[in-house]
Amino acid sequence: MATGRYSVRRPGSEQGGRRMLTGQPSPEPEDPDSGPVLRPASPVTSIQQFESPDDAAEAQPMADQRSADQRSPEPSKTPDDARPDAARGTARVRPPAPAEGDASRTAAADIQTTSGVPKAQIPSVPPAEAARAEAARAEAARAEAARAEAARAEAARAEAARAEAARAEAARGQEAAAAAADAKAKADAKARAMGDAIAKAKADAVAKAKADATAKGDATAKGDATAKGDVPASAEDTVVLRGKPSSPEDTVVLRLPTPQPPKKAGAKAPGEETAVIVPRAHDDTVVIPAHRVARPTDVATAIIPVVPGRRDGQRTEAAPPPDPGRAPKPARARREPLDLGHAPAVLTISALGVLMVALAYAGGRVSTGNAQFAYWVGQVVVFTPVVVRLLSRRMAGVAESFVLVMGLALNQYLLKWMYSPDQFRFPDELQHWLATTIIAESGVLFQPNPALPPAEHFPGLAELGAAVAAMTGIPVTAAGVIVAGVAHLVFVGLFFAVVLRASNSPAVAGVACATYATALHYLFFNSMFLYQTAALPFFMLTVWAVRRWRTDGGRQFAWVAVLSMVLTTVSHHVTAFALVATLLLLAVAELITERPRRWNALLMPAAAAAVVAAWILLVATDVLGYLEDPVDQVIRTVSQVLSGESDAASASAPVSIGQLAVQGAGLLGLLVLYVAVTRDMLQRHDRDWWRWAAVAGGLIFFAGNGVRFLGQNGPEIAGRLSTFTYIPISILAAIGLVRGVQLIPAKDADGHRWRAAAPAIDVVMPGGWNLYSRVAAGSAMITLLMIGARAGGWPPIASLLPGPYLAGGYERSVDAPGLEAAEWQRTVLGHGNRVGGDATSVSLASTYGRQDPVREVGPLYYADSWGLEQEDLVERLHLRYLVVDRRLGTQLPESGAYFEMDPRSGQITSPMTETQLGKFDTLTDVDRLYDNGTVRVYRMGDE
Repeated sequence: MATGRYSVRRPGSEQGGRRMLTGQPSPEPEDPDSGPVLRPASPVTSIQQFESPDDAAEAQPMADQRSADQRSPEPSKTPDDARPDAARGTARVRPPAPAEGDASRTAAADIQTTSGVPKAQIPSVPPAEAARAEAARAEAARAEAARAEAARAEAARAEAARAEAARAEAARGQEAAAAAADAKAKADAKARAMGDAIAKAKADAVAKAKADATAKGDATAKGDATAKGDVPASAEDTVVLRGKPSSPEDTVVLRLPTPQPPKKAGAKAPGEETAVIVPRAHDDTVVIPAHRVARPTDVATAIIPVVPGRRDGQRTEAAPPPDPGRAPKPARARREPLDLGHAPAVLTISALGVLMVALAYAGGRVSTGNAQFAYWVGQVVVFTPVVVRLLSRRMAGVAESFVLVMGLALNQYLLKWMYSPDQFRFPDELQHWLATTIIAESGVLFQPNPALPPAEHFPGLAELGAAVAAMTGIPVTAAGVIVAGVAHLVFVGLFFAVVLRASNSPAVAGVACATYATALHYLFFNSMFLYQTAALPFFMLTVWAVRRWRTDGGRQFAWVAVLSMVLTTVSHHVTAFALVATLLLLAVAELITERPRRWNALLMPAAAAAVVAAWILLVATDVLGYLEDPVDQVIRTVSQVLSGESDAASASAPVSIGQLAVQGAGLLGLLVLYVAVTRDMLQRHDRDWWRWAAVAGGLIFFAGNGVRFLGQNGPEIAGRLSTFTYIPISILAAIGLVRGVQLIPAKDADGHRWRAAAPAIDVVMPGGWNLYSRVAAGSAMITLLMIGARAGGWPPIASLLPGPYLAGGYERSVDAPGLEAAEWQRTVLGHGNRVGGDATSVSLASTYGRQDPVREVGPLYYADSWGLEQEDLVERLHLRYLVVDRRLGTQLPESGAYFEMDPRSGQITSPMTETQLGKFDTLTDVDRLYDNGTVRVYRMGDE
């Protein structure tokens, strides 16, 4: 098909009108060889524009008309007709009238068209229609003018933008050219210098070669050269080396003529000996001209897999590359810093578990049969979804992990609060409720507390509770709930921050907090209104500040650490001792692993020891005596176990086989993770002193679990120790679960399993089925630990649900009759009287009754008759009143003991008899002062 240039419609062109496509291409005079082109069409009239606005529609009837003209006889040509088509122009003709009309009638209008079109008459147009047509044409003209103006404006803006871009490009080009010229000048200068050095080296080499050639025989060389017609080379000859000094990296090869001895078989021809001159030494600087250096292309990031190896340096094979036939997984969208991920949905499911436990509590109060089942299901629903999400390795980041941890801590605190929402029932909470009440009433610190004498010198918790009650006007009980809850949440948040700082992994920090939530005393004891609860946040803040001080070196962190250790000391004695031991452990671990040793690591444990010692020796002097009895009991029990002896005091409370099995399985899982992580660290020669401190703390944890079987107070001591020793084992367990530490290592190339090198601890755990199995196993283990902690922690398993009175049941032993008797003692007897009774009666009398408790009254109750021995005990104890609960004769003690210092602890097989409880009514010197049908109050002796 012929090609050519076709005219297009362009408003405002030089011809002042439209161009029309025609079907007759014609060459242009100025370019005869360019092929056929379409000739420009003649302008059309307004009628043609109105009746045929489209040029393409106009071309077809004109072509048909020309075909008809070619078939008709050709008229005689005038001089004008003889001119070429390109010079003829246009002619005005009158179109013929229609066939049915009068041919002699004048046409209503003439048209202007190209030559060769026969005349045709155009019928008249009505005036109204003509007016409408004219108006339409005017409107179209205005629209066309507006569009043309807009197009011109847009073209002007585009042209201005192009001009600006051209100017900017020119400026950049000038700068680049100047920089390139400068670089080229420097490179040329260096190249010239290098060329001069090369030329000098070449000249020296040529001179030496000439001297050697002259020494070997000038005559023979000249004879051979003359025979061949060559110019002989002598010592005086000048050899011109034509090289390019701009290419210093070239190696120059000089072929020198040498004297030729008589030709022998196998001898080399003259001139074949080659002397190679290397112009630069191996340590010379090579100058590469700028024009020879290619521009850098896009940088591609290569991911190098970490392949475990052996100590001999050999490497095992890396994992095969992914199958190229499989479609790649779509990349996950970039997470925002505050992206919570699935945390709201997971915590919603956890909240449903809180609701189930609340229903179980309600069922326990009315002794519903299915309450226990609902309780355990609710505990799992509260806990397990959070653990699964933390182990899934698909979290959004730190924000989601932190929200999950804090949400779990809040939900679990709600479980504790819902157990007794109206009042404190645990004996230790009642003791601190009294201390807070005394400070709130008196407004003075360091007030005596007969229920817990050492609390007088550790007023941190009581001061916080009294301040909240004073500022808000709420009761002390409500203020205590708020203070304990906030302190518990702050402790968990700081623990998360410490692990996150040490591991740089939100998953490790979250799993460590979830694992710590399975400690024996976490759910209840560590979140009760106790002075240990108030001291734990300051304990963890000290550890965090010391970590920042040792790694970042900021002096402000050192001051924060010192202030926190002071607040810890004035809040709780045992937590202060644990803080000193923790800081000392961290310092020793740093000194052992770090090189060079930084002895200033001992500053913080020394400061903590000084603060604690000063407070204990100068202020809280009664603490040592308070802690002496339980420590002596543990030492005595250990001695009896080693010697094979036993007594009633050394017997621990019995534990069911099922409870031991669940707790043992959980501890076994922790032990396996502990051994795996420790082995991994040893084989990698890990130098992280925080992890080694956690390993040492893990040993203390496993040793402390054996204390629970030592004596009557063994379980309580073990639970108190787990508050601190469970921190390092939780961190190690989180590292093992999240980092994917090999529990059973794979064999290496030599067939070794346990001697194979462990992978790096920071290698990302693989996905797929391996990930799912690890998540399932880790979640099951942590859930098992949680179940064991609830069964063996606090409250005792028989008191997990609130309900009716239980003898020796702690929280379950506090009910309306006991509270009424304590209130009567406060209002009638006054404050400070020596009152004895069972564990619950003494607790209520010393707190709500404001009495001085006497706890060594067990022998008075167990005696079947009253005699001199009992009277002597009353005198020695200065006992003034005795509280007797008649329900002790109907139930066995749930805790294994009726009294706090029970001589028959763990050996009680039947409830007290009516004789033992009723003998006080037969004594002449004993008066019954109060009796509400369940609890009686006796006065021992006359006034």
